[in-house]
Amino acid sequence: MTRGAMPAARKAKARDSIEDAKDTAAERRRGQVPIFTLLRYRAPSEWLAVIVGSVAAFCSGGATPLFMYFFGRMTNSAYDDDAGPKVTRSFAMLMTCIGTLSMILVFIKTATYQVTATRLVGRIKCAYFAAVLNQDIGWHDRHKPGELISRLTGDTRVILNGVNDRFAGWIENLGTGVVGIVFAFISSWELTLLMMGSLPLIAVAVYFLSVASAHHVAVTRKQYAAASAIAQEVLHNIKTVQSFNREMHEVERFSETIVGSRKSGIKKEFLVAMAGGSVMGIMLCVIGLAFILAAYLVQSGRTGVGSVSASFLTVMYGAMGLGQVFPALMSFVEARTAAQPLFTAIDEQPVIDVNAPGREATFRRCIEVRDISFAYPSRPDQFIFRHLSATIRKGQKVAFSGATGCGKSTIISLLQRFYDPVEGAIYVDGHDLQDVDLRSWRSRIGIVSQEPNLFSGSVLDNIRTGRRSATFEEVVTACKQAQIHDTILTLPHGYDTNVGALGSQLSGGQKQRLAIARAVVRGADILLLDEATSALDRKSEVEVQQAIDDLTQNSQMTVITIAHRMATIRNMDCIFFLDGARDGGSSIVECGTYDELLHMNGRFASMVMMQDTATGNLCTVVHDTSFYLYASALDKSAGSSISYEGSGSSRDSWETSSRDFHEIEDRWSQCATVDDVPFEHRTDWEERRTRVSMWRIMKMTKSRWWAIALGFLGSIITAIVFPCVGLMVTQLINSLGSYRQTQDEKFMRQQITLYVILLIILGAAYFLGSVLTGFYGYAGEYLTCELRSMLFQQILRQDQTFFDMPRRDPGALATLLSGDCEAVHQLYGPTLGSRLKSVCALGGGIAIGIIMQWKVALVCLATMPLFVGSIVAQQVFFTDSEKVRESGIDTVVNEALASIRTVTSFSMQSWMVRRYKRIVNIAEQTAERRSVLISLLAGVTELTLMGSMALSFWYGGTLIEKGEAHFGNVLVAAMAITMGSTLAGAEAGSFATKLRDARQSSNRVFAVIDRVPAVDSYEYGKVIFEEQVGISLRNVSFAYPAREGVEVLKDVSLTFQGGSSNGLMGQTGCGKSTIVQILARFYPISSGEVLVNGRDLSSLDLVTWRDQVSIVLQEPSLFSGTIRDNIKYSLPDATEEEVMEAAKIACIHDDIMQMDNGYDTEVGYRGQQLSGGQKQRVAIARGVLRCPKLLLLDEATSALDNVTETRVQHNLDEFQRRFNVTTVAIAHRLTTIHHSDQIVLLDSGKIIERGTHAQLLAHDGEYKSRWELAQQ
Repeated sequence: MTRGAMPAARKAKARDSIEDAKDTAAERRRGQVPIFTLLRYRAPSEWLAVIVGSVAAFCSGGATPLFMYFFGRMTNSAYDDDAGPKVTRSFAMLMTCIGTLSMILVFIKTATYQVTATRLVGRIKCAYFAAVLNQDIGWHDRHKPGELISRLTGDTRVILNGVNDRFAGWIENLGTGVVGIVFAFISSWELTLLMMGSLPLIAVAVYFLSVASAHHVAVTRKQYAAASAIAQEVLHNIKTVQSFNREMHEVERFSETIVGSRKSGIKKEFLVAMAGGSVMGIMLCVIGLAFILAAYLVQSGRTGVGSVSASFLTVMYGAMGLGQVFPALMSFVEARTAAQPLFTAIDEQPVIDVNAPGREATFRRCIEVRDISFAYPSRPDQFIFRHLSATIRKGQKVAFSGATGCGKSTIISLLQRFYDPVEGAIYVDGHDLQDVDLRSWRSRIGIVSQEPNLFSGSVLDNIRTGRRSATFEEVVTACKQAQIHDTILTLPHGYDTNVGALGSQLSGGQKQRLAIARAVVRGADILLLDEATSALDRKSEVEVQQAIDDLTQNSQMTVITIAHRMATIRNMDCIFFLDGARDGGSSIVECGTYDELLHMNGRFASMVMMQDTATGNLCTVVHDTSFYLYASALDKSAGSSISYEGSGSSRDSWETSSRDFHEIEDRWSQCATVDDVPFEHRTDWEERRTRVSMWRIMKMTKSRWWAIALGFLGSIITAIVFPCVGLMVTQLINSLGSYRQTQDEKFMRQQITLYVILLIILGAAYFLGSVLTGFYGYAGEYLTCELRSMLFQQILRQDQTFFDMPRRDPGALATLLSGDCEAVHQLYGPTLGSRLKSVCALGGGIAIGIIMQWKVALVCLATMPLFVGSIVAQQVFFTDSEKVRESGIDTVVNEALASIRTVTSFSMQSWMVRRYKRIVNIAEQTAERRSVLISLLAGVTELTLMGSMALSFWYGGTLIEKGEAHFGNVLVAAMAITMGSTLAGAEAGSFATKLRDARQSSNRVFAVIDRVPAVDSYEYGKVIFEEQVGISLRNVSFAYPAREGVEVLKDVSLTFQGGSSNGLMGQTGCGKSTIVQILARFYPISSGEVLVNGRDLSSLDLVTWRDQVSIVLQEPSLFSGTIRDNIKYSLPDATEEEVMEAAKIACIHDDIMQMDNGYDTEVGYRGQQLSGGQKQRVAIARGVLRCPKLLLLDEATSALDNVTETRVQHNLDEFQRRFNVTTVAIAHRLTTIHHSDQIVLLDSGKIIERGTHAQLLAHDGEYKSRWELAQQ
């Protein structure tokens, strides 16, 4: 092995050791991160706040058993004559004091945990995002962006729910249990010791249930991450999905994946329900048995009624607290499970670490590629290179040439050190590249990739990603050199125009020239051009190439070019020609200048001759003008001047302040139709107009009404148990108190036996009811699954206007599918049971109170509006729509991960993380303000509850004093209402947050579900089945919705004869691709009409129409799976022979057969494992497989070398003539369309020339000038 291979081997071994250690640790932790790992991003001051909040939570939980202790002690004298009024008033005073204390404690608990949890999760998000961006490209090849985005959105939501005030609820319940048991020991150690005997049994049950539940949580998260990856890929390739009518296929694929998540979720819900029921059921049975001992102790005189009362009441409330510990703790268990993959990524050391120290990068002499061999980590047995060597000297202009798929782009990746060679090494000025500081090295490189990636934000921001410190003047200069400055000035807001998610608002050529400007402004020593001008027309290509030549002519910049057009590399100092070897892998077989390689008469010369042969026959011009049509050239404003003053910075939409939002909102919120709303606010308008009733959600679960009914029954049972327990306990206490006065031992035993049996029955009933509440989870998981499937189906139904809208990019839509659907489930699933339980507990308590002492019960009932009002106040506050959206988070994450190679090339990780942190901070500030107010309202709720009970006891004392009530009845009434109200208050505490999230999520989800697109595949239309498809455009005008003031097509009239071949050409941005997208019905036209065989295209059935159309886009979209799967995507029922025939037409069959797995070769996420040319040819094979009547080719061969392109084009011509296919092809290489029956030249959205190749040459116009330029 060579010296260069050693560091890679060592790193691979180290990586394997680290991964093995992590796997072992993960198994040891059963998929959960340690507690302090989860909480390690808390600041010291926040730890102090958490400690204070934890103490407040513990004390808040202990307040109730403390009251019960004094309550029980005072009952000892309450049965004495004339002592009742005094005791009940003391109860009232004590409860008022405890209520005031609880209000303060609840406020502190909720505020501290809400605020610190928001900050903690924000830091975890940023740490994970930064860690993912800093991972090497090989790591990203193994992890799909959809999976990573799901972790960052869905899993962090689970973590937030586990560390906010829900975690404080666990401590509060623990405080209730601990304080209750402590005071129970103080009251009567014998009774308490007996009751404590159940704790080991409870602990064992809880442990095993928690372990099993954690396993199912992990499985659920993992399986949904896979579904999210599918959704991300589909949404990125939405045009391909819709053009081939594969929406339902993708919905089924997505739905099948989330079924596994649903099954695990259901198991988890039942395990949680069983755990809570086990704890409370066991405790109630033990308390019942302990009362038998209490009777003996009272009878023997070893303890009094007050001690028994205090012991039982404190243990009972302690048991209630412990019974709620596991459900509250379950959120934390889920958080630890969800955090495991996040912290694994955070702690994972990249194999190629951009932050690793190294030698400062210099480039004074040369780059040496020494005997390298390389295979991608995902395909280690398939070598791309074998013993490849080359030397590139500083200031040289070199090119790599060769057939498609020979590894040219891989060289670009190795030079940027995306990967390390398997053998050999790359040296820079004599230093191994692996020893050089990577960030410093990449700062010396500018790159323009074959498929340029832009980011949401302004044109100015995108160019500055090349160099953040660039001045506006430097940006303008770079744009002029890239021939894009004038185009930018025609955009609605010039350099401040938002380019849309991933540059969706620009044409392919415009994106490529912006990418060139981005590379130029970097001022790098090395410029890498990977098919940098493939999306440009020949004229623009020549202009841009001349600009690059001028830029590098008088500088020491080294230019490394990959290009298939020989004219692009003709003037290179050195050309390296690559070719495959028999033993697998390419190597450099020839090198030299263009002329030297031609004189060698070798393989390079053969490729040039084949290209010349492909174009040589074009010199013969037939002067036939019978079909010639000429449209006058576009009028241009002479002498007009355009001035633009750029700002030093631009602001992204996500930085809009709340005040600005209100001002803008006032202008559009009252609009009657969506067309009246400014495009940038249409998403908000649609969401605000959507109102989702609970009944509508419930109707979605009507097929599982029985599960909801069982859940309702479980809620009723568990709710009624609490006031009934209060009744049983007070009756038992009354029995002991009566014995003290009557000394009737037999009666006491009868009463004790009866109520003990009833308590045991109540314990069993509570367990049964708790298990039944698991059916909420059953129905809820089905609801979430169906809601996700329905939402995904409706997303795929939408037209392209929808995907151009704000917050409708793949990242934001993936969040809708994950987090928002889950939030709806939380409200209409488990929380629905909590609501019913609260109502039943309160209603049951009041019913018992009315039966035992109706006057006391009515007083308590009269005060309940205060309690309910405080809860309603929370709901009203949190239901108010958020004005500062977090949508920018989804967009930033989605774009960064989808464009990870661009992010890595330009060392944009730190900038992306800073951008992400700014958005997270805005969301945090809003959440913190909400947290303070909700904390205050939660404290007020606690005070009103305790105050209502205090008033009931005070009034009960007055009735006892008047002789209108007995202490025992007052005690039973007050205790029943108190226990029912306590449970209601505990359940209602989490309503507000869940209600807010669920209602907002419901509006967001159903705003999409209810949206009817302008181009709707669900709308039936006329069906045509004719042999040929003829198309006429009559006075068609069009402007993209996101740029309504900019007409892309202006009164265009054009005819494509049935069975004819047609070529569209023109400068970048002239409207060629727009015509193709209109024919594919991605957008409706603004005016005019499009006729298909005389019928209006908009009246045709969309599904049937698209069945007759195939489209190959400029940036081919492939899907995870095999090559066979991707080719058959257009025709799933195709035979193996048909697939191979289509592959042969696309000239990809031989390449496939050379791969180890042939047609079963995995293409990777979005086809990342294939070269650009291979992807394009697979897309062509997919398009021709279904034998369409209309074939749309948008730069379908731009990534191919000239020889391969000639072969593919020849096959496509034969295919078109054989099947009478109407073909509309867009090409910048005129050799691709010169043979067409009609060639249309567009400029600025208008037709300036059209005719055959011969007719246009005879006309001696713009086309002829371009043709002559292409021949140079």
